[in-house]
Amino acid sequence: MQRNVTNEALRVWTDLPADIRKKILANVFCPQCAHAVTMNDYNASFDGGTLVLRGFCSICGHKVARVLEESKQIPVKPTVSKKCVLENYIFEVLIINSSVCDLKEKVMRKIRISGIKSLYNFAKVITQAFGFQFDHCFGFYDNLSDIRKCKKAFELFVDAGEAPATEITKGVKKTKIAQAFIRAGEKMLFLFDYGDEWRFYIELKEIRKADKRESKPAVLESIGMTPLQYPLCEDGVNEGES
Repeated sequence: MQRNVTNEALRVWTDLPADIRKKILANVFCPQCAHAVTMNDYNASFDGGTLVLRGFCSICGHKVARVLEESKQIPVKPTVSKKCVLENYIFEVLIINSSVCDLKEKVMRKIRISGIKSLYNFAKVITQAFGFQFDHCFGFYDNLSDIRKCKKAFELFVDAGEAPATEITKGVKKTKIAQAFIRAGEKMLFLFDYGDEWRFYIELKEIRKADKRESKPAVLESIGMTPLQYPLCEDGVNEGES
């Protein structure tokens, strides 16, 4: 997986033959596993003129790095200006469950949003699509059943300077949707409000070239009625409003 790569480092890295790049990524030492592993979710940068890959172990998720000394001999090509092609990401988002309600029917929203939007913005669009107030912390996790066993995780806690679920967890305000979701078919859990635990199942269905008329987020399809975010208690007061 290739993300957060500086322009010059990207050009140097992609100049290497594909088979060489594959071998390099598959031969990175992990101090936690104590043997060579494959590096995932990596980025590239120059450190004193040397290309350095930094990412995570594909087995345990520990931080790993690979220094390419030979990259000093690779000439850096001049920057070539390219017109940016915007892409819209089409998601199906379903409410799975919550600690405050028992879903009786399928509740789904199909959402279109630009890939350059942040996960923070995406979270706001999701909650608004279901008629919720955007008033709680949240996170995105690639493990749908156990958020502490993720290979990819993004939380608002990181942006707030609080302790994240795991050491690999990143923030949501600087992470773009296109960085978190690489290809169609990828799935994530969106956990909103760690008290009431509203769990949303997110699947990226399609990536398509954006039209100027489609620059704003939109709900393309709506199935089912959203349950109350704060169900009424016996005394007639909404939970969370006392």
